[in-house]
Amino acid sequence: MMTHFSDFKNNIYNAISFFGFLIICLILSLNLLTFYWADDYSVFNEINNYGIFNRCLRGYFVWDGRYMTPAGFLQGLFLSSLPAELITLFWTICFLTSGLIIYFILNKNEGISAKNSKTYFLPILIVIAFWLGSYRHIGQTIYWATGGVYSFNLVLGSFWILLFNRLEKVNSSVQRISFIAFTIVVSLTTQNLTIALITIVFLKILSDFLFREKQNLRINIFILLIIIAGTVFLSTAPGNFLRAKELNDSALSNVSILNLVKNYFFILYSYLKFSALIIILAIFSTIVWVNNYSILNFKNFASAISLPKSKVDWANFINNYKYLIAALSTILPFVALPEIVSTRTAIYFMFFLFLFIVEFLKNIPISRPATTKSFIPLFTLIVYFSATCFITYNLKKGSVLKTKMTEREQLLQKSKGKAITIRPIDESLKSYCFDLRDYNNNDDWALEAQEEYFGIQNITVK
Repeated sequence: MMTHFSDFKNNIYNAISFFGFLIICLILSLNLLTFYWADDYSVFNEINNYGIFNRCLRGYFVWDGRYMTPAGFLQGLFLSSLPAELITLFWTICFLTSGLIIYFILNKNEGISAKNSKTYFLPILIVIAFWLGSYRHIGQTIYWATGGVYSFNLVLGSFWILLFNRLEKVNSSVQRISFIAFTIVVSLTTQNLTIALITIVFLKILSDFLFREKQNLRINIFILLIIIAGTVFLSTAPGNFLRAKELNDSALSNVSILNLVKNYFFILYSYLKFSALIIILAIFSTIVWVNNYSILNFKNFASAISLPKSKVDWANFINNYKYLIAALSTILPFVALPEIVSTRTAIYFMFFLFLFIVEFLKNIPISRPATTKSFIPLFTLIVYFSATCFITYNLKKGSVLKTKMTEREQLLQKSKGKAITIRPIDESLKSYCFDLRDYNNNDDWALEAQEEYFGIQNITVK
């Protein structure tokens, strides 16, 4: 009787896991509806005028330090050789992989047998919950050819964290040198990610100092210096200062502690608004996680929320809250120029917030009645059903928008050397997965970029 019940329960988990796998396939299918827009055409023009390398070099000096990064080169390479659908497919895989890495970061010693029906159940849930919870920015960080570099940087950063957490167990010199080389690459991603990595390494050094563990102190300090050097390289780019002056001429000259603090809390408030759903889904994921495993490394709840009193308490406090502190640190690069904050810049804040919530809550000792395990499939199905509805909505909206954008592009391709009149795309056609910045007026920079790319004499918006 118990064997039949166990088989039935395993079949339920297998069916739900299969449902989750189908949802991931649907998430990937959304890339069929992507298209080029806004900055994409500016990138095309830069590549045509300067080439991939010289575009990045020029961009470093005239607009943004992030031009001279692996993501900047990859962005140019992709847009010069691949259609939007394939580019965004790669970005989507990067983002979903980041969600999977969250699982491995959190999994630690709670391994499960490969023959267990729950082997794929929880990783798939984490991936889908992370994707769905990020709905506010995925239209600009996944399903956009230019903006997908945010997801590429995220997968680099998340994989780096996974390796860094396991570094103290690595004794091979080759592996350590390889990690240092990878650290150099990751240090050249983007400032609101690297500052979080700096925070994590610094907290690790501080924690080891409090625990009097000096075995990895030298290599951690070296890693810290590498990431700081990369961040300085990105931040001191001449283009950053030119861009800041163009966006807000008085921003850097009127800096005060009061304004910086006000800006910080304004950005934090904005990011928390963007993160409302991912917080809920992180809690749902934790409930499923806690009830999925019988062996958990529970910590004392009182010590987790109380003020530290000893060095050991401080070390535990740092370990408990390091991802929350990392999330809060991602805001710092914007406090002097909040004008550049957008939903897409919240991607790293939301990543670390999700990581913190799941890790913190799953390590709280709670009462787990046997009856709560029966709700695991229900909680999971709620997330999956919500994701399915969200995907269906975006597929429906995206197909209409894709048709309109294809018609426009065909018109532009046929209008070389001509003066034409076009109508703006209806704003109501946009959706969370398929964002669009259309022309604001006849002097719009996006309009000029398309005139140059398609060789059109003049485009008038009517």
